Amino acid sequence: MTDSDGNFHISLEGSYGLTGSTARGRVKCSFSIKQRAIDKWTVLSGVPFMEEIANLFKCKLNYKGINEVVFVAQADSNHYLTKYYFDRYPLISSKYLDYLRFLHGQSYLSKRLTSKEIMDIRDIKNSMNNKRTYYNWDHLNNFYK
Repeated sequence: MTDSDGNFHISLEGSYGLTGSTARGRVKCSFSIKQRAIDKWTVLSGVPFMEEIANLFKCKLNYKGINEVVFVAQADSNHYLTKYYFDRYPLISSKYLDYLRFLHGQSYLSKRLTSKEIMDIRDIKNSMNNKRTYYNWDHLNNFYK
């Protein structure tokens, strides 16, 4: 499910962002899955299933738009759950590469960053999701062994 509908995201907030804010800078790492609340073909609710997944990652389910339900796992204290889950049940698509970048971004959480570290985080962000230009499929070499 994560390979198709999941997302790993890193953002820079406050003085680390590009907005010129004077608020204290912060790195935020999040993992999310978005689904329809009601499937348009079966007319069945996806909410109970999504609630179970949200509970697994110790986060809340949010309703977005008319028929969207999403959970966002972003609490710094709960990132170990995301790591545990995806280390045990690895991704097979390029989302795995985003997951690795997500883990790298977590090493900057709760730190006061230097200008170089802020640039490093921006580079990490710019090599994830639809901005990715490098693909490596080595993680699949031993997938079925």
